[in-house]
Amino acid sequence: MPHVTVDYSPGLAGTFDRHAFAAALHTLVVEAAGSQGTCKVFFRAATETYVMGSEDEGTPVAHVEVALLPGRSEGTLARLSAKVLELLRTHLGPGAGGDGIGCGVVCSVEVRPLAAYSLYPTRLTARAGAALRSWTRSGRRSRASGAARGARCRAGR
Repeated sequence: MPHVTVDYSPGLAGTFDRHAFAAALHTLVVEAAGSQGTCKVFFRAATETYVMGSEDEGTPVAHVEVALLPGRSEGTLARLSAKVLELLRTHLGPGAGGDGIGCGVVCSVEVRPLAAYSLYPTRLTARAGAALRSWTRSGRRSRASGAARGARCRAGR
């Protein structure tokens, strides 16, 4: 269920292996944060980026934001942030400058809990889906659909 947004400078587009990063990030987030479900990863190449106050304002930038359902400790969020930063640097590629592991690129990561979250469509278990179909055909709620609703609530959907 994690939502990930990756913003990066346009100059990194040719060297940043986004697909490999997304695949490795999914595994990392699921293991490190105890998350379930699928990561939704959005990549956005910025039209312009600047590192103001530095000697070279044209320094490339990559920023990752990971948003998780609430309930993780600050320590878990901090450890995940450090691991994502390390992973990001390894996927930026040799064209990113320096030693080929993201040197020369300003990298940052924010891992935060979601404040409010809504999802559509929700995934239903097979039993819940069958109960819902039964309820909609009959025009009234059956015992099965009540059980299915409870199953969805317990599953966090």
